[in-house]
Amino acid sequence: MKKAVILVLLSILLFSCNQSKKNKDDIILFVASSLTNVAQNIAGNFENKTGTKVKLNIASSGILARQIENGANFDYYISANRNWMDYVDSLQLVERATISNLASNRLVAVAPLKNTHNYKREEFENNFTKLFKGRLSIGDPGHVPAGIYAMQAITFFEWKNDLENRYLPAKNVRDALLMVEMGEAEMGIVYETDAIKSNKINIVYQFPPECCESIDYIGAANKKRSENLNSFLLYLQSEEVKNIWITNGFNLGEYE
Repeated sequence: MKKAVILVLLSILLFSCNQSKKNKDDIILFVASSLTNVAQNIAGNFENKTGTKVKLNIASSGILARQIENGANFDYYISANRNWMDYVDSLQLVERATISNLASNRLVAVAPLKNTHNYKREEFENNFTKLFKGRLSIGDPGHVPAGIYAMQAITFFEWKNDLENRYLPAKNVRDALLMVEMGEAEMGIVYETDAIKSNKINIVYQFPPECCESIDYIGAANKKRSENLNSFLLYLQSEEVKNIWITNGFNLGEYE
């Protein structure tokens, strides 16, 4: 817990040091780390179309929410967890009318590339904790949404007791995936959209939607909206942006 608090404070300090470099016409996006590719594509396309510079602050949703709470300058926040968006909304730091679901994701279990076993659904669900040795790589459930969802799935399948003291928590979902890619963990639970872009792991199981809360990406604007941000909000609704989400593996509806 103390380590997570220190991480949040350091991230707030580092980001605050860069605030003086912001041009008044720039747009600052606070984006959940699992949206790195999507955010880079959207920001690049918008800059090319409008000439407006878009700066990205990418971290776990919880760290971003704490930065906003502590006064960090932002224009638009995208959280991978509704609870963190509800939190910043409760502090009256976002414009409630702009809060909207942008896309959805799902959890998958991943193993290093050398693990080519094709697990049957019943085999996986009934024997998951015995399918690998050592620790399970997940996002830190203290502040990383992917880790929170992973713990919900673990509870749903009643794996919690067998996994006690076997977690390898990461500061964000991408680092959780990296631990599996590097062979530091024989199994991990991450987002499908991150897993499908890696050529160093195998997806060994897709979790059903009912095992955890709906994994939705929620966006909202700062209450102090600029004209440039208004243009950006309109761009987010364009077919071009919808295609960016889909191309990167996100679902614009709901998983069945």
